[in-house]
Amino acid sequence: MNNLARILKKPLKELKPLYIIASEDRYLLNDFKDKFIESFVDEGSRDFNLTFLEEDETEDFPARLKNQINTPPIFAEKRFIIARTANYFTDTQKKEDLLISLFRNYPETTITLILVDGKIKQGLELVKAAKEIGEVLTVTAPRFAELDKWIVNEFKKRGKDIDFEGVKLLEQIYSNNLQRLETEIEKIVLYRMDKEKISLTDLLEIISRDKLLEDNLIFNLTDAVMQGKKAVAIRELKQMLAGGAIPLAILSTLNWQLRLLLSVKVLKKEGKTVEEIAKILKSHQYPVKKCYQYSDKFTEDKLLELLAGLLEANYNIVTGRYEPELALEMAIIG
Repeated sequence: MNNLARILKKPLKELKPLYIIASEDRYLLNDFKDKFIESFVDEGSRDFNLTFLEEDETEDFPARLKNQINTPPIFAEKRFIIARTANYFTDTQKKEDLLISLFRNYPETTITLILVDGKIKQGLELVKAAKEIGEVLTVTAPRFAELDKWIVNEFKKRGKDIDFEGVKLLEQIYSNNLQRLETEIEKIVLYRMDKEKISLTDLLEIISRDKLLEDNLIFNLTDAVMQGKKAVAIRELKQMLAGGAIPLAILSTLNWQLRLLLSVKVLKKEGKTVEEIAKILKSHQYPVKKCYQYSDKFTEDKLLELLAGLLEANYNIVTGRYEPELALEMAIIG
């Protein structure tokens, strides 16, 4: 990623004649292509001096590429070629000698960017010839701290901030699938146009709207926890995780349920009815009624202890101290 940024910061006169960028992540290639064009190709001459070439447009990719590269620019200093391939540079192919000869007799007036879908095979003569006049780079989607930064920056580009727990939730759901992450970030920003900072709660509301959490399963889990049935709770947890539920989302829902239970218990002691409590807490009567039924099974100290366990589990997950599944099991067992 840093190498791509370095290329984009160069002045036009310092660009090398050839850049070959390989990745298994199409988003990275497309994003770099767009930024490359924006940085170096004058908008007024793009119709004349910018050519796109896809390998599947022709059976004779080398000949077509050679023809385009050797075409001089029109009323400009440089001509730009952007080509895409999934076969060349990754394994031996037909007419590689044509491309090797082209690279060793490359015109001064053309700059070519070749995007490779896949992994470059470094030992190929074609790759060695390309390195003689340009750069050959393999890039991967960011992970860990770099991915954190990427997600934060994507929100900033759209005028939003996001809290740390929200970043970690997005990572757990979508890993480093940048294309999917960008799509979800666009959707999140659209849903929260009125907010400057996106919270974990905001994300969970949007995620649940997309049915990524199964309500029945999460209620089964919280019921088991609230009834003190640890073995049942662990079984429900494993079932949810096997079905693709997100550990941080489970943790957040458990936290919300136990906080609700604590609030209901306090208000019940004051003599409030289910209807009155629901109105005070601005909650639906259904979860309030369930908490009302279970509230006598727990002391306030026990509920605070369970909430402290969930807080510790959250810390263990977001810091990577324990695997999310283990952190959740530890919180449930207590």
